[in-house]
Amino acid sequence: MDVNAEGSWTTIAEAIAFLEEHMAQPMILRLGDEEYVIDETIIIDLPYSLTIQGLSYSTSSIVADTTALSGKPMFRCKTDCYFKMLGFNDGGGSGDHGNSSGEDAIRFLGEDTYNEIKDCTFDGFYNTITDSSNAELWVFETDIQNATLNGILLHSATAGAILKVAETDFIDCTHGVNLDKGSSTTIQLASGGYYNGSSDSAITYHPYTFSFTNMAITGNSWNNEGSYISGFDFTRTDGRDKNATLESNAGMADQKPNCFINVLDNTATTTTLTTINTYYKVNWGSNTSSETCKWTINNNKITYQPTNKRNVVIFVSGNLSVVNASNQNINVCIVKNGNTANKYGTTTLRTLTSNQPFQFSFIAYIENVSQNDYFEIFSSNTSASNYTIKMQDLQWFTNTQ
Repeated sequence: MDVNAEGSWTTIAEAIAFLEEHMAQPMILRLGDEEYVIDETIIIDLPYSLTIQGLSYSTSSIVADTTALSGKPMFRCKTDCYFKMLGFNDGGGSGDHGNSSGEDAIRFLGEDTYNEIKDCTFDGFYNTITDSSNAELWVFETDIQNATLNGILLHSATAGAILKVAETDFIDCTHGVNLDKGSSTTIQLASGGYYNGSSDSAITYHPYTFSFTNMAITGNSWNNEGSYISGFDFTRTDGRDKNATLESNAGMADQKPNCFINVLDNTATTTTLTTINTYYKVNWGSNTSSETCKWTINNNKITYQPTNKRNVVIFVSGNLSVVNASNQNINVCIVKNGNTANKYGTTTLRTLTSNQPFQFSFIAYIENVSQNDYFEIFSSNTSASNYTIKMQDLQWFTNTQ
């Protein structure tokens, strides 16, 4: 259906009203004029999917009547709706539409709907795009700028919302993407540009009102103004955010699972190697310091949190001494899940003098590490029984691929 000054339908509202009575199949409203003024919220509640698109990129603009739409959105979509090759404008001026609550561009309200926004521009709305249902929403190759509060707001009381955003720029938005409320969501934010002002935030996650089944934030860029990606805490022992993937985002470190343990100047805690050639977990008391991302650390034990499998590289260096004997051969290694049949990186330290620390280092590579797999440092004496060792200093770094 062509909507223009010379066509059978001259306004978007007129075309929608016709479809409410006569729609028999999915339809496209093709806008041919330069500007379409919206003076009343357009409600899309139709039996079939609707596409509203321009003739080509940046040829048609949808403009808010700032007086008539005071406190109201431009579109309320209850059924499947696609917007393509359109410009959305707040009306301009100091009293323009978009400065007050409710003055949004598009709201998606329908349960279990599928929606797309592609090749569009938005300038100056309160919440530019709001999803308050479990709708599936895809936003491609779009520019969103000057959002008073949020570029995209996901605030859903229904489980299962899906939001996928790619190749989209957020320019001078107070919040670019705001993951405010939702449960069992699927979120994919990829290859976006976030160009903040000094007090703006790019991506905000509210963990106490928002949960996800899948979360991937990858390949985005940021202008180093304001804040970038906030709300996640990968140090938690309960692993709340363990399955969120935050990688290859320019301006921040990759949040791949990794951890680091430091033990410095342990002079009191020892480990007895009771039986020759038998491996025992090394005891050094408590860690001097540690850092973690998606691992749980409990002294000489690290546990992998995420559900997806990865290959793990472990780097260990330190020094130990045999407290009560000279000329002993001590093996040190990583053991998986407490089973000494699963040893990695085993190295032999040949001590000479009793109670004198000797340095060692080794690397362990472990494939297909699964959720709740854990790793510990074990040691054995290949020379004799009933000798005591002391792990005095240790640097233990674990990374994943």
